[in-house]
Amino acid sequence: MKELIKGAALFAGGALLGAAAALLLAPKNGEEMRNDIKDMAEEAKKQVRDYCEKLKQELGNAAAEQAPETAETKEA
Repeated sequence: MKELIKGAALFAGGALLGAAAALLLAPKNGEEMRNDIKDMAEEAKKQVRDYCEKLKQELGNAAAEQAPETAETKEA
């Protein structure tokens, strides 16, 4: 589970660094740059939201799998 969270953090960080590098290296005027930053921020927000939703579902599944085992342990 920790590996999944670590992977999500690395993915988000890499996406942000890549976006920043692309913005800094592309020759554009101020308005185009602001629009690009806005678009990239919205895309990053969507990706993080989607990944968090996936993580939430996986954590819920893992908790559901552990619940019967926990109940059996308490009964024994």
